[in-house]
Amino acid sequence: MNSLTHNVSRLALLTDFEDERCRFDHYWPRLRNLDVPVPKTTFVPLESDGDSYRWDTNEILAFMERNGYDRAFVRTQVKAATVRLREGSFIHRPDATVVDRTIASLLNQNDQQSWPHGGGLVVREWLDFDFCPHPTHTCHPSVRFFIDDGEVLGHTPTTAEKASHVCTDGYVYLESLVADVDLSAPRRYAERVADELSETTWGIDFIMSTNGEWYCVECNFNGVYWNREEKRWWNMCGQGEFEPWSPVELHSAALRGVKPSADDRVGRWW
Repeated sequence: MNSLTHNVSRLALLTDFEDERCRFDHYWPRLRNLDVPVPKTTFVPLESDGDSYRWDTNEILAFMERNGYDRAFVRTQVKAATVRLREGSFIHRPDATVVDRTIASLLNQNDQQSWPHGGGLVVREWLDFDFCPHPTHTCHPSVRFFIDDGEVLGHTPTTAEKASHVCTDGYVYLESLVADVDLSAPRRYAERVADELSETTWGIDFIMSTNGEWYCVECNFNGVYWNREEKRWWNMCGQGEFEPWSPVELHSAALRGVKPSADDRVGRWW
């Protein structure tokens, strides 16, 4: 990060998306050993040579075969596909052409959005999070808990009813599961993550699968970055209803008048 005052940097955790704490493998070794449900996961190196990328398709297929998976989820170390999630992150069968086409879409989408890839792919167990038949919907109960200094600060959405988030076309056979959603299990898991990742602040994402199990799918570093297009500080982690207690709001006085040094990065919003 460019030169900023020490106190502001320490308080508001000023950084950008190339920070190693934004990488999946930064927190995964500790998360996987907790008593918290997570998808089975493997890592595949991603090599870059100018505008092209190389990855080991056979390694991904071997992971799927070894675990008996007919589908898988793929993302980079930093982000899943940002625009067309199914096209760029859902491997719908164990076929080399399908794998390569999916990853090419993932990298192309994220390149267009100027997201770093973190030098690797994260291939994960496909879990059934589809509570409705629409392929472009993200219909499933979900919640993000915010943790800092070993404590759970709050969550968004703020109620189980809001966290249910299933459209009116949801599957009838899952209606009772949705109606009974409560946040006690993900809260318990979030407390375990907070105790382990106590050195800084995070947004911890949980999604309920169609079998009623809550999974921790991602940890998001809860820092602050300079949005070059908006010319102001933004939260790195989406806050939802927790916005009044977000890093940008809590440290607004310290951030006022502080800007990063000018740089020559072109075509990037952060």
